[in-house]
Amino acid sequence: MKSIKNISFIISALVMLQGCKHDESLNPQNEDGIVKSGGIDQGGNISGAAGTIYFSQDFNSSTAIATYLTTATGTVANKFNLLSANGNATVDIVNNKLQIVKNGGSGINRAGFQRTTLPSGPANFLKYSMEVTVTGNTEGAIDNGFQFTVGDYPGSPVVAAPGDGAIHSILRVNPTANVGEFQIVTGSSTQQTSPVYSGTKTIIWYINNSGEPLGYVGPDGQPASVMDDHADVYVVSGTNVTIAIDEAPAVTAAKNLRGFKFASNPNWVATLDVDNIELKEEASIPVPVIASVAAPTPVTVPQKTNFDLRPLAKQLEVTYKNGTKEMVQVSWAPSAAGYNQYLLGTYTVLGTIIPNRGTINPDNLSVTTTVTVKNDIKIVNAFTPNNDGKNDTWINPDLKYYRVSSVEVFDRDGVRLFYSTDPNVGWDGRNQHGQIIAGPYSYVIKVPDLSMEKKGVVTVIK
Repeated sequence: MKSIKNISFIISALVMLQGCKHDESLNPQNEDGIVKSGGIDQGGNISGAAGTIYFSQDFNSSTAIATYLTTATGTVANKFNLLSANGNATVDIVNNKLQIVKNGGSGINRAGFQRTTLPSGPANFLKYSMEVTVTGNTEGAIDNGFQFTVGDYPGSPVVAAPGDGAIHSILRVNPTANVGEFQIVTGSSTQQTSPVYSGTKTIIWYINNSGEPLGYVGPDGQPASVMDDHADVYVVSGTNVTIAIDEAPAVTAAKNLRGFKFASNPNWVATLDVDNIELKEEASIPVPVIASVAAPTPVTVPQKTNFDLRPLAKQLEVTYKNGTKEMVQVSWAPSAAGYNQYLLGTYTVLGTIIPNRGTINPDNLSVTTTVTVKNDIKIVNAFTPNNDGKNDTWINPDLKYYRVSSVEVFDRDGVRLFYSTDPNVGWDGRNQHGQIIAGPYSYVIKVPDLSMEKKGVVTVIK
């Protein structure tokens, strides 16, 4: 590597770096156009490289709270600027864990900890992991319980929760009505809620403030992705890893990830044990970006077909910007004009692309197609049960569009040879003796949704 001897050039380069938002020389893009973590943050500051550990604490060194505190803001590694409680709340080190006890009562009764400025920060793509246990919750479900936030906190550290304007992302551990259980809730005005958990769990919280969507390897070893100014939350219990929250939007977009804070709300009863807190700069990986979606096939259905029974494609092929192709799921909904199963005509329907894990659809590509409602169901009038693999059974596909239907087949003497209420089960052409005899047979098809009883003849051809 060549050295730079001209000091004026170095100064000029640093000035340029402070003035840019996402310089490509510091944030090299992969072949999919995705910026990797590390480099220039959204405030124009140099952030940590992938793997940088901003804060780490396991509470094993002492039972004294003072051991974990510093008054020197942002200069002492792995120590808090605030670790205290007031009112009936307490903060202690118990069994090598930080224990926050909420004892109810009136007044403030809060507990909190804070690190105002992260060494080597602000973070760009932050992985915030910690072990939590909730016990002693006897007050019913708490909507706004133990609050963990990441953001940029001005002024002196205080126990109270920060306002939304200081927060980039928030994660709440909310006790439920059952002792020892909790849920994870993210967001402020738009909230997402996890399933219910109990016992000791490791929470892993990925927060993206890089300015670009990013890919990463999740705690289960599988590729995943998260959009800019969004967060993913995993819960780990032994070898079991679940995605608790997917793509939670930031409370305040582009707010720097300079520090982290915990603050509990007052006046309820519960205990929270926290251990193995770590905040680090996460490494990003290439993430496929959806470039195009294959066009879906229009469909035709008989009258009174419920919307959820339309035979629209459940999967479509997408092409990524790197040229690879893959099948993805599609969720269908009526257009603004709606869908009316009782009125004949052609309706536009909208398909929302559901990206596979580890891929993204940043342009929100979607698809449209049409559903035509016709005025009658189609009845097949002949089939050839000769075991050649073609038309060997008598099935009427249009019946699958109705929740209830029945099919009966009779010979010329009125003996019923076949009966089914399953539209996917067809008559194999055999009579009561197991023989296949060519000729006409009468049928009765009933569809209650259409108030229809249709009689006719189906011919067996040999």
